Amino acid sequence: MRTLAREKLFDELQRALQEGDIPSLQEIAEKIHPAELLEHWYDIPGEQQFALLNYLDPEVAAEIISELDPEDQAEFLKTLPPMRVRQILEELDPDDLTDALQAVEEEDPQLSRLVKSWLDPETRAEVEKLSRYDEDDAGGLMTPEYVAVRASMTVDEVLQFLRRAAPDAETVYYMYVLDDDGRLVGVLSLRDLIVTDPSMRVSEIMNPHVIHVTADTDQEEVARTMADYDLTVLPVTDSEGRLVGIVTVDDVIDVLEEEATEDIHRLGAVDAPELVYSRSSALELWSARARWLVILIFTGMITSTILSGYSSVLKATTALAFYIPVLLGTGGNTGSQSATLIVRALATRDIDLGDWPKVFIKEVGVGFLLGITLSALIAVKVALDGYLGVTPVVALALFLLVIVADLAGAMLPLILEKVGLDPALMSNPFIATISDVSGLVIYLSVAKLLLGVG
Repeated sequence: MRTLAREKLFDELQRALQEGDIPSLQEIAEKIHPAELLEHWYDIPGEQQFALLNYLDPEVAAEIISELDPEDQAEFLKTLPPMRVRQILEELDPDDLTDALQAVEEEDPQLSRLVKSWLDPETRAEVEKLSRYDEDDAGGLMTPEYVAVRASMTVDEVLQFLRRAAPDAETVYYMYVLDDDGRLVGVLSLRDLIVTDPSMRVSEIMNPHVIHVTADTDQEEVARTMADYDLTVLPVTDSEGRLVGIVTVDDVIDVLEEEATEDIHRLGAVDAPELVYSRSSALELWSARARWLVILIFTGMITSTILSGYSSVLKATTALAFYIPVLLGTGGNTGSQSATLIVRALATRDIDLGDWPKVFIKEVGVGFLLGITLSALIAVKVALDGYLGVTPVVALALFLLVIVADLAGAMLPLILEKVGLDPALMSNPFIATISDVSGLVIYLSVAKLLLGVG
């Protein structure tokens, strides 16, 4: 939240940028946290963004660059002066540096090669190694800047080593114990070191049961593992158990935000997982939304075909038409609720595909109870409206529709999971369309049966 003091600082920063007052700009920027700059980064005109990155402290500029979209990272690294680019690259962590260079490579491979040539051999080797991993796997998230020790070392030796290694490490709160082949055999916390006799060996105080993942573990699984075990750092090994890096909690927070955004977009039938609303044009928003809506409108046209097929029923009892909206709306809402619960349960591994019989039985019960509740309410409404003749039709149709919609919303995400598709694709609008079609068939079929018309 921006306080009045913060607002004043930002006003002063904007004024310094507009006037080209570099000393004032640098002085004011030192009082603003990089996160606050990032929060309003896209409210700053492009040329002023360039000026900020050019004159900010290199460490702050690097922090901002690391949080920008790949396209923006590439653009700034292409346009900033070479000396400034070198300063920023030196401040980036290896994983962020790799992401930035990959972004540049997609836009300008020749520039990417030039920028890589500016790196020292050790950093360039780290970047090339990290580049081999998929960005959505643990290898693409990890950093190679960790502290590793040997089991034979004493606590005093580790502390002395830590004083030398700490400046280059991502975190020093945990140290990983490796054997002679670089395999992960234990973990040691900084707290353990501080409270232990300096003469004791690492092998005596380390925890040999280390929670870890392999480099090809999907980022969602990485985030879930860290959440399940309340970890702030997670070691990453290769297929032979050799330690190759660590994933820190700040990277996992980004993953969780990314995955949640993707699922929410898909649940809303928006075909653009990386869409950022404030930075998207009307054309981009149209493209993200139109594809699914075109598909849904064609499936929705089935309802008009159904209505025309039952026109004799509607003509015989006009009052039936009055309750179509409430029936279809209730069915769609019921199915969307069910789908949302199941998609979330699958994402958190509360259930899996093997639980489908339990889910089916449970949702039959839930649908039955919801159907009884809602059909009783609609029956009272129809009776009060004075249409006693169609009251049983509306009530029974709603009862059956709620059960069908509830089961559809619960089972269709499981079916998608079974065939290898993202359950979130079973979006709420799609469920609503299915409920509309089935609702009309149920409603008009019940009317035809109970009223003997058509």
